[in-house]
Amino acid sequence: MKVGKEGDAVRRARLRRYFRLGLAAQIGLVGLIAVGAYVGVLPTSLEGVPYGDKVGHAVLIGPLAFFLDGALELRSVVLGWKFPRVAPVVVLVVAGIEEYLQRFSARRSSNFGDFAADVVGVCFFSWLAGRVARRGR
Repeated sequence: MKVGKEGDAVRRARLRRYFRLGLAAQIGLVGLIAVGAYVGVLPTSLEGVPYGDKVGHAVLIGPLAFFLDGALELRSVVLGWKFPRVAPVVVLVVAGIEEYLQRFSARRSSNFGDFAADVVGVCFFSWLAGRVARRGR
């Protein structure tokens, strides 16, 4: 096993690779679910599960911020600042646009509660990415 700076670089590179692979998988999963819901193959809500739709938003959109944050190595929007980071901003902008565009779909509904669940998921998973990335250094 490598020791010192060389070992740290290897660990960081491996962690970045895991974040990138996770990001690709999560994008694929969210894309499949979104397309499936738009065309009517998948349900747009979890009937019988209290707040299932909101939990679904948090646990599907949040990991996008987690993996993107790690892949971008916690890069912030403004150089020298720790906050806001690029990944949560990008994910929330895309989620907000997607939530707004649902107004124009006969099969989907636009709702502020869904976006609020996205925000909660992104905040939690982005915080978690910071913990994991810093621990991997």
